[in-house]
Amino acid sequence: MSIETITVLLGGDVSAPAAPVDEQKVEVVGSAITGSETVAKVLAELPDVLLLDVRIAEPDARAVCRRVREWAPATRVLVVCELDDESAYTTVVAGACGAVIGGLTSADLLAAITSVANGETVLQSRMASRLLHDLDSWAERSADPLYPPPTLTATEREVLAALGAGHSSATIAASYSVTSHLVNLHAGYAVAKLHRYVLGAERIAAQGREHSG
Repeated sequence: MSIETITVLLGGDVSAPAAPVDEQKVEVVGSAITGSETVAKVLAELPDVLLLDVRIAEPDARAVCRRVREWAPATRVLVVCELDDESAYTTVVAGACGAVIGGLTSADLLAAITSVANGETVLQSRMASRLLHDLDSWAERSADPLYPPPTLTATEREVLAALGAGHSSATIAASYSVTSHLVNLHAGYAVAKLHRYVLGAERIAAQGREHSG
């Protein structure tokens, strides 16, 4: 179900799109410069979407995303980045719902914000390819019987491969006679699997360090 008015908080050096008349409305409820200010304002405003500059500092975008994910899970994070940005990928792994390239038209940015607000995931092509590679790499490792690596469904794999090949969600949807919303949801399922696995692996590593100390 789509949201009539999307509330957006701006974190870092980003700008919200201007919504054309009769289209999805976006209400900017605040802005922040540093990472700590951004987290504080998210907790105060509980926006639908945090539009987050990947270059934000004190703390960085990855840490901001982790805290928002933990403390305000209803707020979905959309990262604004440069092409092939390593920080954007690690932020998605940390729980962001997607990434867009800076300099998008207002209409394209609005579409991405709307998709994220409606529960979808927005990935760049190289990001989708890397996600598929990383999930396959973990799946090929000898599995810990108590903590097996994530595996993709056939549909998730096909969606990531198609996105990685440069096809848009709309094009993929048309080829399967489904909606773009469903395509983006499957991409999100794959991202969520990687996110859960990475968080779990980090917790296990932290517990090991505590016990060895």
